[in-house]
Amino acid sequence: MIGIIIAIIVAILWSLGEVDYAKVAKKYNNINVYLYTFFLRSIIYLGVVFIFRRGMFFTFNSNVLKAMLPIIFFDLFASLVVNIAEYNGKLSITSPIMASYPVVDIILGIILLKERTNLMDLVFVLLISISIVLLAMNPTKDKKAPNPTKGIVFSILYMLLVALSAYMEKDAYQGVYTIFDLYYYKGAIYTLTSLFFFFNIMITPIKIKKPTKDILKGCGLTPIGNVCYSLALSLSNMSIVAPISSLYTVITHYISRKYLKEKINKKELICIYIILISTLGLIVHNIIGN
Repeated sequence: MIGIIIAIIVAILWSLGEVDYAKVAKKYNNINVYLYTFFLRSIIYLGVVFIFRRGMFFTFNSNVLKAMLPIIFFDLFASLVVNIAEYNGKLSITSPIMASYPVVDIILGIILLKERTNLMDLVFVLLISISIVLLAMNPTKDKKAPNPTKGIVFSILYMLLVALSAYMEKDAYQGVYTIFDLYYYKGAIYTLTSLFFFFNIMITPIKIKKPTKDILKGCGLTPIGNVCYSLALSLSNMSIVAPISSLYTVITHYISRKYLKEKINKKELICIYIILISTLGLIVHNIIGN
């Protein structure tokens, strides 16, 4: 039950962060966005370790680092990919696709973690997959979306990366590792990554932009949600946590349609609603089943 409550909090944090991040991705230079993204994440992740596990803050274990590196790699790569997806595409479309990573999570859970599933789950997975394919075919052009097809492609890539990262996290928590091990080394590597982008800016004509509220919210709320997501994964089944957390796309869809004024045609709208309803179906069905 605690895992489900935390997953709902994750959905709220991710939805608020995603809308602001989409604004930032379209407004600022990519390198500036990456700089603030990794800088804020390093502070948040290392801050969590310092507050709750201060004793391990000045320790180093090469074996733990090796175990955490694959998870960190996929998460870092996803952080780079999401910027490209949201810059080129429409948030109304990219968000539902990125949020449908539970499809991959469920498949991995069935195959590798031996988690139980049923025909209804498979039907929802199929509906989501078909809708994503249809969205990728002849997307509507919009001034706010320079290359909607590219946005969809990178949204799918993001979906796969997050799913793999989530699977490896869950697998790690079944062994001897904890979320503090992950965030200690993730924070350290993200500190180095932010320094890389900082020095990159220093040797180019690009100027460092002053942080705005949108930057702080867009780049800060998501990692806070990520911390909560990892906590939820350590407390509950992945096939429950992942779908509930993806509820954030419902809120994001509403905000992007109402306030960002994105143009969506009938075919796209139908596909978006199928993805949203199927994701909700996975949530309800897995909660009832468990």
